[in-house]
Amino acid sequence: MSDITSIIEKAVAGGDLVRDELVALLSVVDEGACREMYAAADALKRRLWGDRVTYVVNLNLNWTNVCVQHCGFCNFRRSESEPDAYRMTLEDCLDKIAHRLSYGITEVTIQGGLDTETPVEFYFALVSEIKHAFPHIHIHAYSPEEIAFLRERTGWAYGHIIGRLREAGLGSMPGTAAEILVDDVRRRLCHQKVMSDEWCEIVETAHRAGVPTTSTMMYGHIETVRDRAEHLLRLRAVQRNTGGFTEFIQLPFVAARAPIAIKRGLHSPETRETLNTVAASRLLFQEELPHIQAVAWVKRGLDEAVASLGCGADDIGGTLIEEKITRAAGAGHGSYVPADELRARVERAGMWPVQRTTLYEPIEIVASSRVDRSRSNAVL
Repeated sequence: MSDITSIIEKAVAGGDLVRDELVALLSVVDEGACREMYAAADALKRRLWGDRVTYVVNLNLNWTNVCVQHCGFCNFRRSESEPDAYRMTLEDCLDKIAHRLSYGITEVTIQGGLDTETPVEFYFALVSEIKHAFPHIHIHAYSPEEIAFLRERTGWAYGHIIGRLREAGLGSMPGTAAEILVDDVRRRLCHQKVMSDEWCEIVETAHRAGVPTTSTMMYGHIETVRDRAEHLLRLRAVQRNTGGFTEFIQLPFVAARAPIAIKRGLHSPETRETLNTVAASRLLFQEELPHIQAVAWVKRGLDEAVASLGCGADDIGGTLIEEKITRAAGAGHGSYVPADELRARVERAGMWPVQRTTLYEPIEIVASSRVDRSRSNAVL
């Protein structure tokens, strides 16, 4: 019996994988061992979810690209003086949502640059105004880094900030800005961001305040496979503390226009690495973090996303209407995939597509009587 087979059997039996075992799974290159791992992860997924594959109809609202930070992977940020820098007003944001109501959106994902010229109260007003105008829409907003930015500007505790946002209508938070939760990597990749312990503190504070978050890993840049394993183990530890992660989302590095990639000659990870990450995360998280998202189609294309559904993923993500950040990094897979196309691709793969809410409740459609149509004819 090979070492990989032993590790897989341990995971399938419900055993806790340790760092070296996780490194071994993430590093598999032998085709036979890869197939064995993918099949085991797929079987575990099917034990939990059968052949169901979920998706969400969501709109991305990247309300500003003005940012004071300079992360090595980001080509979305702009300085105040650059000609293509922008800020959206509250009315701009509301009109953009209204313009997309006919798409059947159930979620608005809100993330933007860290802009010191935007009043702090804008963050709370944006959530409140959206919830008032479109009460049926779930607001999935503000990364841990944005929460840290608000604390830096106000001195308020994380719990106070998140509590105010929840009272305004916040439903959940994206667990982005995690990149790799190893401080040595963060200092070289995004030194202005919070370090690993603080990122974990923010998401755990959100969970305890009744605000669930996603969990993410952005990988394939300057980190080692051991760093990836350490990151995944940190996520598992948080989930064991709070149970507040709704899903795990892997975010392969997009090298095309990333500043650090251009400077160092870096490349995006290979498909084997992305599929290994899906399978290894399923074997690691098991039932504790039961939803594993497919390889992000906006970064890698639908073919790779669908392939990962056979490696342990049970969710193909969202429609991502008007996604801007990944496109700015150089990804060429578009900014929107219609729900019908997501469903068709899942069906062609022999699986059952199910539309879901942000919090993984299955739905069919949003009743038209619940949609505020007062802005339905608004112009962008």
